[in-house]
This record gives sequence, C-alpha cells and structure tokens, in this order.
Amino acid sequence: MVDERDNSGPSPARGGAGAGSAGGGESGGGTAGGGTGGGGNRSRNRNRNRNRNRGQGGGGQNGAGQNGAGQSGAGQSGAAGGRGGSPRNGGQTARAGGGSSTRSGGGGGGGGGGGGQSRPQGSSSRNRGGGSRHSSRGGPRAVAVAPEPLAPRVIEPGLGAAEVLPAEVAANRRHAVALCALAAAVPAVVIGVVVGLVVSWVVGVVVLVVVEVALAYGLWRIAPGVALRQVGAVRLSERDNPRLFNVTDGLCATFGLRMPDLYVTYDAVPNACALGRNATAAALVVTSGLLETMGPIELEGVIAHELAHVKRDDNGVSVIGLTLARFGGAGLLRRCVGEGREYRADMVGASAVRFPRGLLDALRLMEQAPEPAGNSVFSSARLPSTRYVWIDPSVGRRDETAAVGDLDATSVRAAALAQW
Repeated sequence: MVDERDNSGPSPARGGAGAGSAGGGESGGGTAGGGTGGGGNRSRNRNRNRNRNRGQGGGGQNGAGQNGAGQSGAGQSGAAGGRGGSPRNGGQTARAGGGSSTRSGGGGGGGGGGGGQSRPQGSSSRNRGGGSRHSSRGGPRAVAVAPEPLAPRVIEPGLGAAEVLPAEVAANRRHAVALCALAAAVPAVVIGVVVGLVVSWVVGVVVLVVVEVALAYGLWRIAPGVALRQVGAVRLSERDNPRLFNVTDGLCATFGLRMPDLYVTYDAVPNACALGRNATAAALVVTSGLLETMGPIELEGVIAHELAHVKRDDNGVSVIGLTLARFGGAGLLRRCVGEGREYRADMVGASAVRFPRGLLDALRLMEQAPEPAGNSVFSSARLPSTRYVWIDPSVGRRDETAAVGDLDATSVRAAALAQW
C-alpha cells in the first residue's frame, strides 16, 4: 500500500503523451495523459479557461490542437487517470477512465485501472479528422440546383399572331409617312416645275422639296381633326359615361397604352373605330347605339379590338386614309388602310381579354342591328368614305356574300372567332 501511494504522484509529460492511471495504462501518441492530484485538475481547469484551444495541466498537453480534443485529453481522461491513481478510488477507475476515454472523440485519453490501454494512435488520428463530438455531423447536404433557363417565346408573324409585333408597328409608321409624302408629291411637283420654268431649275428643285415637306407635315397634323369631323364624333368626359372610361382604362393597362381620348357619334347603329395620330395621341370613337346595345363583356371585346389598332399604330394610317378618301372615295380608303386589318385586330383583342367570346357576341349583335336611317353616318351616301375604318364595315351589305379572301367582312371574322 505504501508503494502504491508513492507511485500515485504526478508523472511528467514527455513527447506530448501522458502516463495513465495506477495500473500503468498507456495513452496513444499525441494524446493527453492523466494526472493524479486535485491541484493538477484545478491547474488544468484554469489553463483551459484561459485558452480553449490549448489545454494544459498535470503534465498532459492536447494532441489534437482543437477545442474538443483539449477537453477530452486534459479534462475527462486526465481526471479519470488522477482518480484512478488515488488510494480512495483504487481499482474502480476502469469505469471512470475508460468511459471518459470512450466518450472523447478528439485525442483518446488514457486511463483506467488494472492496466487498460487507450485507443492506438491511428484511431486518434482518424478521430481528429472528423470524429469529435464538437465537429459537424449529419447526412449529405442538399445542393440547390439552378433551374434551366426558359427558351425565349417565339411568335410567328402573321394575321393570327396573338401579340403585336414590333415589325408591324414599324411598318404601319412607315406606311403613314409614305401616304403623307405621296399625297404631297403631286402638288409639290407641279409647283416645282412651274418655278423651274419661270425662274430656274435649281430654284425649282429647292421649291419642290420645301413644298413637299411642308404639305406632308401639314397633312400629318390636320388629318386627325378632319377624320373626327368626318365621322361626326363628339368628345366625351368621364362623367358622361363612367362605364366606358373604366373599361378603357383597364384595357389600356393590359396593352401598355396611354388612355386615349374618347368620343361618341350619336347614331343608332352599333359601331366603333380608332383614330388619332399615333399610339400616344389616340382617339377612340363609339356610337351611342353601341353603348346602348352592348353588355360589359361585349363592350370589353369591342374596346380591346380598337386598342389593338392603337397598339399597332395603324390608327394614324386610318386618319390619313379618311382625309384622302374625301377626294378618292371608298376605293382609295381601302388601298390606304390595307386588307385584313380588322381580322388582325380581332386576333389581338380577343387574346387580351378575359372572355374572348365577348368580341364574337359583339359582332353578332352588330349583324343583327337594324339598317341605318337616311341621315345616319352609315347611310349609303356617307358611309363609302369611312367604311373600312369601322369595326363593322359590312353595314348596309348584310345580304351580300363576302368576296373570296375578304377577311375584313364581319361574317367571316365572326366565323373565325367561333372556332376559338
């Protein structure tokens, strides 16, 4: 018993390894050995509190160099070894030392009575690589995968396209400029030739260019007002018809357009048209018969049709055509505005509203409307010069069969919308 007490004193630490408990247990290389005295435990606690990354006490030093390993070698295994060497604990240290060594995942501290050995150095190295209870553990991490980019939407150009294409907007703008230039060319050439014969050809060419530009610009400026007077339009305020303003305002947000000026033509025939210089200075004309006949869904379809004209910028073509038609009649107007424009506006307008069949129902109500009166804007005497700018150009021709290829006829367009 005397020898056992004499041998239970603190043993020095050498090469980073500490001696085990009374049974002579060995600790692996780089692991913390156990000390025996209570003073050694207090010293280790103080040093551990000073620096959690470097545990010292009782001659043992942390072999793993990490916080978790320092606690394992210096705190639990060392303390177990100390208790194992004390005469009070005797041979019961196997449970304390071995258990603490098993729980520690860092350096694998030695200890335990009866000569038990700690884990070998290879096990300690493996635990240092990631076996510590303080290290992050768990299953495989979920990796966020970026979604595949969507392919750009391709819209085939044509009369049936559901959206307005930039190419057709540019084409309508060029068409309006060309109409103004051609209309101004004839008087400009006449004046230029006269000046060339009287003065000189150089002066005549200069006069021709100046007159051409002035007349073309003047026609472009006065055409909207001439067209509005030609269809008998009167300006509306929001107080006059709030329902029309609400429907138009909502659809302008859908089309991305500014609110157009609203006009009414006091006529019992339900009809509508889009006039104005361009999309930013547009005018929407409806008849009083349209406002009285159409329900909310049908009215929405008609306004969407007219805003499709504005979106395409062919309302500028319409006002120039109406101005020139005062001198050339319906044939000139049809050549100016082109064919298929009403069918094209149907496709765009019906695609923009919540109930596409509302436009179909509106066209059927127009077909069932009574014939225009003698003083109507749509009478046979006044209609030819404005026929092809209205949503229903077939007024007064209900009994006639639509010509082959005439996509603007109301009956043909209604049949096409019925297939939706």
